[in-house]
Amino acid sequence: MKTKFYTEQTLKSWDQAAEIHHRRNPGLATQTKAPDFNALHEEFNRLVDARLVADSSVAQICCNNGKDLLSIKNKGAGYCLGIDGSSKFIEQARALANHPHYSDVNFETHNVYEIPEHHHGKFDIVAITVGVLNWMPDLDKFFTVCSRLLKPGGFMLMEEMHPVLNMYEEGNPSYIAYSYFNREAQIDTHGLDYFSGEKYDAEPNYYFQHTLSDILSAAIASGLQLQTFEESRSNIGNYCGDLASSPLSPPMAFIASWKRT
Repeated sequence: MKTKFYTEQTLKSWDQAAEIHHRRNPGLATQTKAPDFNALHEEFNRLVDARLVADSSVAQICCNNGKDLLSIKNKGAGYCLGIDGSSKFIEQARALANHPHYSDVNFETHNVYEIPEHHHGKFDIVAITVGVLNWMPDLDKFFTVCSRLLKPGGFMLMEEMHPVLNMYEEGNPSYIAYSYFNREAQIDTHGLDYFSGEKYDAEPNYYFQHTLSDILSAAIASGLQLQTFEESRSNIGNYCGDLASSPLSPPMAFIASWKRT
C-alpha cells in the first residue's frame, strides 16, 4: 500500500510538471522530426551502440516525453514501446512521435509496478534513462518488472545519477548535506522543473535514496547479470553542476548493462 501511495501521489506531481517541461523545450517538436535526431547523453549513447542491433525491440520504462526512445529508434531499433505513469507526458510523447518514421513506436500509460503481463518477454532491450530510480519506493520490484519485460538473453541498459550525488545540496559551491544511508521517503513540494530550477506550489512528490549496493543487489535478485558498469563525472541530471568541473568531483553518474539469463 505504501508503494502504491508513493507512486500515485508522485505521478500527480509529474502530471503537474508536464506543461512546464513542455514550455522549457519549445523546439523539440521540430527537432524530433529529423531522421538523425538523437538526444541521448554521450556515455549512454555509446552504451546503446554497443548493444543495439538492427530491428531490436526496445521498451523504455518511465519514458517521460519519449525523446530518448525516439533517439534509440533513430539508431536502428525495431518496435519501440515507451511506458510512463504520467498521462500528461505520454500525451507529449505521442505528439512527438506523430511522424512516419516513428510508425512502429507506441506509448502507454501505466504505473511502473502495474505493467500488463502481455508485455512480458517481448523485448530485446529495456532502457532506463536518467531520473528514474529515486522515484522507486520498491527497488526489488522495479528490477523484477524490468527483467520480466526482457526476452531471455535480452539486455537492460541504464544511465542514472550516481547515488553519492544525492548526498549533496546545490549551492555555490554545492556541499554534502544528507546521509548516504537514509532510506526514508523524502517529500518535496517545490516542483519538478529541473530545467530552470523554478520553484512553484506543487503536488507533493516522494523520492528515495538507494545506495549503489541496493541497486546492484536488486538487479541480481531479479535474475539479471551485470555485464558492464562505468562511473563518470558527467552532469546528466542537471544537479549540482558545479561539481562536474571541480578537481574534487564525486561520481555524478553511471551507466550499466545487465543481461537476462
